[in-house]
Amino acid sequence: MLEVAKSSRIITPAGSVPIAGHAMRTESSTGVHDELEVHVLLLNLEGTRCCFINADVIGADFNFVSRVKNTVHELLDIDPMLTVFSVTHTHTGPYFGMSSFTGSKSEADTQYENEVLDKTMEAVLEASKQFFPFTDVIVRQGEVKGFYGNRNGLDKPGDEIITDLEFRDETGKTVAAFVNMSCHSTIMNPLETQLSADMLGNVRRELTPYLGIVPLMSNGNAGDMSNRLYRHGNDFNELKRVTAGIAAHIAGFKDGQNLCLTPVQARSVAFEVDYDNDKAALSEALAKLEEQLNTVTEFDARKWLLSEISGYHRKLAQDHVHVCLNSTVLRLGDLELVIIPCELASAFGKQIKRSSNAKVCLVWGYANGCSTYVVEASEFNGGHDGISTQLKRGQAEEYVAKLIQNLF
Repeated sequence: MLEVAKSSRIITPAGSVPIAGHAMRTESSTGVHDELEVHVLLLNLEGTRCCFINADVIGADFNFVSRVKNTVHELLDIDPMLTVFSVTHTHTGPYFGMSSFTGSKSEADTQYENEVLDKTMEAVLEASKQFFPFTDVIVRQGEVKGFYGNRNGLDKPGDEIITDLEFRDETGKTVAAFVNMSCHSTIMNPLETQLSADMLGNVRRELTPYLGIVPLMSNGNAGDMSNRLYRHGNDFNELKRVTAGIAAHIAGFKDGQNLCLTPVQARSVAFEVDYDNDKAALSEALAKLEEQLNTVTEFDARKWLLSEISGYHRKLAQDHVHVCLNSTVLRLGDLELVIIPCELASAFGKQIKRSSNAKVCLVWGYANGCSTYVVEASEFNGGHDGISTQLKRGQAEEYVAKLIQNLF
């Protein structure tokens, strides 16, 4: 039997919360522009059940994800390896857990996380009571140009492929959908303090009337992807323009191949890094950036410098670095999902997809935890991604090679 179920809950906090994602923004939220949501998609694939979850927050730490997976297992007896908790990575929303994003966690933060966990489980239980049979999984895929791309240069290659998987019943009606795209949700002004689901959350909303159902979104290999070089502004009008335009392009995709989603196989890929920080080198690099900040006046340039300076301060606060990039390769028949707890550069994502022998291979980033940027060795010569990563030069290549070796 092939069945799918879906549900959702609003997870907008009742009061003011810290907003993560931009070093130059120090204020907590002052209001709500559009609701933050959590969406659940359950699959029953010939008796094997999977639970996919996506939330409109910037990230979630491994502890929160573990709580989600364990609770789903307790409620529905779903193998924790087959539960995925992911985020849209909105930079106009909160973060779950204690990390370098916030540096601390208050009692209010803990209370909010508990509320989100409860609402997520409400959605999981609701979905489990309303499965719909499906007969086909149709791939609709295309390249969307002009709205976003590699944020480090118009001449640099990115990954603008968007994939829409539609679950259809015997009448051809779409009963659920899973959308994968690779882009930072950073359309909004970095000083904006109204909460918003930003790009992916609002693509979901704009796409719903076309599909007739609310899709579950998944962010992919978006480490160096954004609409930074394509913006007409950075306000809510621009958010509407971009997301409505992207949704219209997706709606125009033609039906492609039909996927078989059985059998179900899962494989863990362990990759952890330990090293001592070179604080002298970090201090020298930080001093150069702070000197630049004294002379730079252009807004975007200051934003990037402040982010890079913040990154160096976080690194200097650590004597020893431990990075956990433990991942999951999930093979559902013709579909391969590479589920990673990090921000993967688009070139790596494309390499992984090319290496798969599945009919469709998708990278699902910002999933099952929140770790670090994974960028090419060439990007260590400067720039935000190379500065922000906690991996040493060349370790990203080792991680990606290990993922590829573990594809089914």
